[in-house]
Amino acid sequence: MITTDTTGPIEIIEINWDGPFKIIDMGEKCNEDHDYGIYQVYGTHNVYGAKTLLYIGKAQERTFAKRFSEHKEWIEWEPTSIDVYIGRIGGKDKMTDSKLDSWSDQIDRAERLLIFYCSPPYNSKGLNNYGEMDPTIVLNYGKSMRLPFEASNLDDFCSIGKPEWKEYGTK
Repeated sequence: MITTDTTGPIEIIEINWDGPFKIIDMGEKCNEDHDYGIYQVYGTHNVYGAKTLLYIGKAQERTFAKRFSEHKEWIEWEPTSIDVYIGRIGGKDKMTDSKLDSWSDQIDRAERLLIFYCSPPYNSKGLNNYGEMDPTIVLNYGKSMRLPFEASNLDDFCSIGKPEWKEYGTK
């Protein structure tokens, strides 16, 4: 049994990834009215090479289609074509209007944890710290490319390194 100093239950955010897509195809692949989640951009980086995870973003208040149109300017300057993977958050419960704040919060937390753990070179915020957050585990399914299967902040709630932590077998 694992016990932690959490202030509440551990939330599990499940993301189902799909791709790769080209930016020009995103209008066909995403619903312009109601398609939200997390996305990854892969391309060639002058240090890390081909098929590098360049950027992780979120379509939280604007749809995937609108977010990709905002990136067109810098994407056009990339030395090679880029691939996009889109991740949609889901679970057992149907999303209703009363749960939209929770869904938006899940998108935000998932993006922050994935940026922190993957450190894409084009993301500048969140590389050193993902900020305050309830206990969260992000699980990546489907075509998640180079993302880890699991990313979490549970180490923030463990007692190791704190005065109350003791090795088993010691007093």
